[in-house]
Amino acid sequence: MGECKNCGTPVEKGETCEKCKQHQEYIQHKNEESMFDFEPQQHTYETPKKRQEETSPEPSNETTVESVPTLPIRQEAESEDPFLFSEKTERKSFKRPKITWLIAGILVVLMSAAFFIYSQITSKDTLYFTLDEKSQLGFVNGAGELVLETEYDGAYLMSQIEPNAGIYGRGPEHLMESYYFNGVLFPVITGEPGEPKSFGFINKEGEWAIEPTFDAARPFYNERALVYTEGAHGFINQEGELVIPPQYRSAKDFKDGYAPVFKDDQWGYIDKSGDMVIDPTLDEAYHFNDGVALVIKNGQYQYIDTNGEQVMGQTFEKGYGFSEGVAPVSVDGQYGFVDKEGTMKIEPQYDRAFPFHDGHATVCMDQKCGVINKGGHMVVDMKFDKISWYVDGLAHAFTGIQHGFIDTEGNWKIDLEGNFVAAFPFYKGVGLTIKRVDNPSRGDGRRNTLEYKNKNGETIHEF
Repeated sequence: MGECKNCGTPVEKGETCEKCKQHQEYIQHKNEESMFDFEPQQHTYETPKKRQEETSPEPSNETTVESVPTLPIRQEAESEDPFLFSEKTERKSFKRPKITWLIAGILVVLMSAAFFIYSQITSKDTLYFTLDEKSQLGFVNGAGELVLETEYDGAYLMSQIEPNAGIYGRGPEHLMESYYFNGVLFPVITGEPGEPKSFGFINKEGEWAIEPTFDAARPFYNERALVYTEGAHGFINQEGELVIPPQYRSAKDFKDGYAPVFKDDQWGYIDKSGDMVIDPTLDEAYHFNDGVALVIKNGQYQYIDTNGEQVMGQTFEKGYGFSEGVAPVSVDGQYGFVDKEGTMKIEPQYDRAFPFHDGHATVCMDQKCGVINKGGHMVVDMKFDKISWYVDGLAHAFTGIQHGFIDTEGNWKIDLEGNFVAAFPFYKGVGLTIKRVDNPSRGDGRRNTLEYKNKNGETIHEF
């Protein structure tokens, strides 16, 4: 006779009694089953759905100009990976060999990199306009590939090109967005030759999203698009509704939530609801930038905040928009840079000066231009006839002999060979240039050719 090693019960032979032996077999059987058939581990915390129900605010009865649909909240699964267990369950984790995980990780990295590169090349986030031989509008992607053709007249875009604009507060990004397909809709013009033209908006598939019923239209900014209809200017939303009825003799795009409008022979500002937030008492009003707008009142240049209050107790002979905390202003015929408190950060000493961008600003003396940094130090000598905005470390410049893009030290990085007459700031890695070429079929024997270039100076598309 002996004793069971588990419970001490007398046994005739063996080390365990029959009852303990059956229990061990049962446990082993269940452990083998648990590798393929089990209940998910239960979390001890509250699920996102429950927290959302408890913390969501009460429905509001207030009405708004637009109703923005609420996206459904993705609910977390109780267990994302069925092979992961907590220590409390006393179950073993399912572990793959390390080499398998290493290979899988490398494949994921390679696939992610390939997808990123592909998305950068083929992304439709920004499309760049182009024209065919009949001046019909089309769009190319960042690789210069034609991705959308239309039957609409695109010549009107050429008449709006302003390479030197943006210095009064718009800045280079807002300037370039006037020409490129950035949002979900783009304004196009339609109408048979000799008949009245109408503007509407298409989506990125080239389909009408807002029917052509306007006499003129601008791109969307801050979810509003400026339109001209019924003899006045107003604003529509992305559903094509006139949320701000046509009532202004003139108006400018929204920027930073405000739009300058011309009413009763004076300029003021409205918000996105159409409320007049700054009364029309100004001779001229420009876009807000850095929370400050350049205005002209009684013939004097000054700056106001979003309440319409003057941000410094002085006026100037001339000035440009605030950018990166300072603005170029003219005092006694010389330009310097002032901050929002009215302190001269860079003393007036230049014949001309333009707003900062990317930490650099163009300044000019004796009809030659160079570049200073935020400390007022000259980093590019005054040897250029013109220097435009710095974007991503490059600025268009020319000397009268050489034409191209320079870096922040004044070195030529892209040389534009030929008779180039204009070039725009780079926008998302693409720069638009305009070149005059021979064309005997025209009366003056010349025509404009537009080229998109990448930051290596390579032409990716020409029209």
